Amino acid sequence: MKVEIEVSDENEGTSEPWWVIVDPKQMMSPDPYAVMMGMVTGPFFSREEADTVLKNRRHHFTSRAVVYCSSGCDTIQYRNKYMEAESKERTK
Repeated sequence: MKVEIEVSDENEGTSEPWWVIVDPKQMMSPDPYAVMMGMVTGPFFSREEADTVLKNRRHHFTSRAVVYCSSGCDTIQYRNKYMEAESKERTK
């Protein structure tokens, strides 16, 4: 399956940006499944999209939830596709 997405060029100082909503709920015994099922929402490919979801679904999150910009630099497939698209944009 091939998925094409539009990624914001507002990279917030990081390469190959993507965003998540992070909601640091109580972590008495950190469990990776609990973190991913209840503390991370995304990915999003613009801050605006993540901010909109957080605002419109605020009742699903604690007051500590934030939008966080991360880098796809460690994800070779995403990084390569991002750099390829960036190169095409420059040659337009």
